[in-house]
Amino acid sequence: MRKKLLIGFMIFFVGLFLFALWDGEFVALSITGLGFAIYGYRHEEIEKLEEKVTKRIMRQVDATLMNITIYGLLVIGVVINFFLDEPQILLIDAIYVALGVLFGLRGLLIRSVYQEEIQDQSKVTTISKTPSS
Repeated sequence: MRKKLLIGFMIFFVGLFLFALWDGEFVALSITGLGFAIYGYRHEEIEKLEEKVTKRIMRQVDATLMNITIYGLLVIGVVINFFLDEPQILLIDAIYVALGVLFGLRGLLIRSVYQEEIQDQSKVTTISKTPSS
């Protein structure tokens, strides 16, 4: 039920984003909502795994996200500093978009690390001892 609700939220926020492109009012809010919905949907998948595996996945995702965030902020700072004289973006809209992008990216990173974990588990074979050995 919760998974279907999150899929519904994703569809709603994509529709809101398309409406916001036409209207221009709710773009930041729709990006934030879509990011949180993606993160919630992907986090739902890894909650089914063992606690140790879940913590390992989240540590790897957080480390990658921090690297991407730091490098992204450096690039954005250089672009703003050298190429934009007077930014016309409201601070609250920038915060909404940043949160939405970060949580959406976190959800997508969870997906990629989860798929790698599943592939690693499927490659493990058990070695059984036979009585003759």
